[in-house]
Amino acid sequence: MNASLIPSIFNRFATVETLKDYAPFGSGHIHQTWVIRTVGDDRPDFVLQKINHTVFSPVDGMMRNIQDVTDHIREKMIASDPDSSDDRVLKVIPTREGNTHYTDSEGLHWRLYLKVEPGISYDVVPNKQVAYEAGRAFGQFIRDLEDFPPEELVIVIPDFHSVEWRYEQLSNAVKRNQAERRDKVGPEITFAREQIKQMLTVPRLVREGRLPERVTHNDTKLNNILFDLNDRAKCVIDLDTVMPGLALYDFGDLIRTAANTAEEDEADPEQVQISLPVFEAVTKGFLDSTRQILTPDEADRLVLAGPYMAFLMGIRFLADYLNGDIYYNTHDPEQNLRRCRTQFRLTEQMLERKAECRDLIQHYFAKS
Repeated sequence: MNASLIPSIFNRFATVETLKDYAPFGSGHIHQTWVIRTVGDDRPDFVLQKINHTVFSPVDGMMRNIQDVTDHIREKMIASDPDSSDDRVLKVIPTREGNTHYTDSEGLHWRLYLKVEPGISYDVVPNKQVAYEAGRAFGQFIRDLEDFPPEELVIVIPDFHSVEWRYEQLSNAVKRNQAERRDKVGPEITFAREQIKQMLTVPRLVREGRLPERVTHNDTKLNNILFDLNDRAKCVIDLDTVMPGLALYDFGDLIRTAANTAEEDEADPEQVQISLPVFEAVTKGFLDSTRQILTPDEADRLVLAGPYMAFLMGIRFLADYLNGDIYYNTHDPEQNLRRCRTQFRLTEQMLERKAECRDLIQHYFAKS
């Protein structure tokens, strides 16, 4: 797109600030993002995004979800601390017409957020404090929305974390063998078939009413939290996938990404381990925030959350590999296969250390 249009797009939003300059911002792969710097040292800056409406097609519903949950959290924050900083929860800047986003003449959708300062983010856990803070922040997000009715949210991506649906997609990919790669992934297909029964425990417990549906973030990567200069979690971001889900999804995805000792596409499976110190720190933080609201069934099943999410991602990578790499961006023909093997190896590692993980979960859940 023509970046020179940025000033005119910024002016469609209800701010009193004067644009000084702008530049591409962040490392996200879904939306196009710019930082908007404004005139005056004491004036706020903003983050402008062109929304990828191919990935998030119900743009109106997604933005309504974000507006509703951030308003809900902000009201709670102000009620408990009237002097709390406004940038501890994402702030959607409305358009001059009062809408959550602006749609231009070409049908492209734009949104504007207040920029969180200093906005420090991490892709890899640098220390146990950051791991603890990440668990605490995502747990607090769930707790803050405990009284928000999940049914009021739009389902942005149906079956996003459904292992039943993802396994069906894999089974179809195996049958079609579209990229003629099936002969190269026999062990991976076997692993998926061996593990699926255990993973189906989660949807079965949901149907039995033993795992309650909550408002969850659903994309709890470490870099979706902004930290302050003292490594305290300041603000949870990237709320596009906020919708009804399970506490297990949010805990499990953070464990899957934060406690993995290797890169996502590690070529050597022996390098893929679960870091127990990081697991413990994340668990302590998450349960410090959620201990009072989680049911015993939820707490008991947290030990399966990490393996579940790693397995889910593994079968997604494997299906895409079999389909010819049509969903995930890849740098070489084998990257999705390496990603799959990393996730399956991580699944194995967490299941092998299940007893240790359960002991830590039970210890911090029982802690008063």
